Amino acid sequence: MHGCEGAVEVKTGVIIALDVGGTTVKSALCNDSGDLLTGISTTPIDSKASKAAILESFNEIVTTLSRAAATGGLPLSGLALAFPGPFDYERGVCLIKGVEKYEALYGMNLKSFFRSEVLADGSIPILFDADSWAFARGQYHKGAARGAKRFIGLTIGTGLGSAFMERGSIVENERGIPPYGWIGNLPCGKGILDDRVSRRGILARYGELTGGTHGSLDVEDLFNLAESGDGNCIEVFRETGILLATALAPFIEAFHPDCIVMGGKISGAFKYMAPALNRRLEELLEKGNVPEILKATGADSCTLSGVGLYLAERYLKGGRTC
Repeated sequence: MHGCEGAVEVKTGVIIALDVGGTTVKSALCNDSGDLLTGISTTPIDSKASKAAILESFNEIVTTLSRAAATGGLPLSGLALAFPGPFDYERGVCLIKGVEKYEALYGMNLKSFFRSEVLADGSIPILFDADSWAFARGQYHKGAARGAKRFIGLTIGTGLGSAFMERGSIVENERGIPPYGWIGNLPCGKGILDDRVSRRGILARYGELTGGTHGSLDVEDLFNLAESGDGNCIEVFRETGILLATALAPFIEAFHPDCIVMGGKISGAFKYMAPALNRRLEELLEKGNVPEILKATGADSCTLSGVGLYLAERYLKGGRTC
């Protein structure tokens, strides 16, 4: 849960929303219904850079959107950031270590940084949310999971993100669901699931199948090769679906989701992963217990909408104070 920041009056206006990834930061202005009011800006970022370089990138992104809001005569009512973990989302403290991204920020209070160094108004609410949770919120309110009583959201990109949602609320630490709803640290081969179901894992597996390195290829290239009939690429994505099914089966039995929604940078290969995921689940689960496998809609905007909506629900709707 996120904590309030003191008794200050909040005026409804526009929200600056950021989706912080390992290689890019997506950003936009949105309203308190999660509707994006600007186009999505995608800013490359080196998450392995120094603290100063990373903070300067964040500063430029937020300052640019603050100026855009001011130019449009729109009052700023909040800053909402979807951020990868580990992270103390209540206090705004980065706890990332040992994953080769944003390690330079380890132990830093980013909420204090944005409040004192970036935003001119110290009363503006600042909210951090797990990126996978923000994705799930966006899919529940505006995406493929609308109407679902329970669902599991998956994002596959720099790493594997996951979230469990029931009636619009995030579920963790119950029914066997791990902290943050993150299944990426489950054992897989000689490592964990995140090592395999991720950009680095998929590229490494392709190298194993082809007997070489992937060179300058990225996962988008593997998808394009799969589309042209490359059997090794198709096999990599098929195996990824099978690994996901094996990891998810126990959670599905305990949580009984209506659907699984897949998004993230690698979701372009959904057409190859989803059938394998579904077939393996049919082998592992009793008939009738296999949830629908859906591709995320609004993949570029849903996390921004989700984190903006969450800030609005906590601080803006109904004239709340924080």
